[in-house]
Amino acid sequence: MKYRNPQIPEGINVTDRHPLRELLVLVGGALLLIVLLSWLLGQFGGRIARLLPFEDEVALVPQSLLRDDAGPELQAYLGQLSDRLGVAMALPSDMRIHVHVNGGETFNAFATLGGNVLLYRGLLQSLPHENALVMLLAHEMAHVEHRDPIAGIGHGVAVQLLAGVLFGNPDLAVLGSAGIYTQLHFTRDMESEADAEALAALQRMYGHVGGADALFQVIQARRDAAGHAEVPAIFSSHPLDQQRIDAIAALANRNGWSRTGETTPLPAEFGSWLEEAGARAARAGPTVMPGLPISPAFRVGHLRPD
Repeated sequence: MKYRNPQIPEGINVTDRHPLRELLVLVGGALLLIVLLSWLLGQFGGRIARLLPFEDEVALVPQSLLRDDAGPELQAYLGQLSDRLGVAMALPSDMRIHVHVNGGETFNAFATLGGNVLLYRGLLQSLPHENALVMLLAHEMAHVEHRDPIAGIGHGVAVQLLAGVLFGNPDLAVLGSAGIYTQLHFTRDMESEADAEALAALQRMYGHVGGADALFQVIQARRDAAGHAEVPAIFSSHPLDQQRIDAIAALANRNGWSRTGETTPLPAEFGSWLEEAGARAARAGPTVMPGLPISPAFRVGHLRPD
């Protein structure tokens, strides 16, 4: 066998693609993989968390968040509404709703663990009638019924674990703080389902859904007054205000529910009850409850800026 030493073609180890382009492709692929893994793991964590029995979820409630500024009259009124809604929504017998009022000016409301719903005076004093209040309360109660708060925590824990594995030791100490219980980001589907459940409850309580859209009109007006524009839907995990108003109209029309029924006024003492709550909050000082002076988007669970 004769030895041969062929000439290697020139440029065999040289690519015509710029090295930065290859780097961008690799980095982009890695980021896409991380996003996909985060989404899948978050979905898995949320599903697993929903399997936790509700009575065990109650034990996880951060008591520091549940300060009440409502006087006995306001508390009794809201408790009566939540009881009526519990019947209208056919909540499980072991799923008790506890409504709490913060007397601060924050324009906010949200559901958290253990059937606890927190309402702020800044939002309550903007509502024009009881129907809008019931729509708000039923929306938050629907999140409780659907186990969205615990699912949100399960999602957050799963994503944080993935981040810890990829970028270093995960700091799970934050899971014991108040923030993770209340700064939950519910998905667009969660919000839409809560809206639909709330609208159905409103129909059962009053025989019509008149005034339901007033809640979102109040939120829209607050946003406009503050000069905040909504983030485009593609960048938002929650339906836009007008989309929610349109969805309410479409659902009512589909089910044959009247949208023009007479609304029920709030109790004549409602304003003074809220003033009393504000005075109690002023005496108690700052609270650890989260929220912003202006929260221009109805979130799930709570109102928060985009």
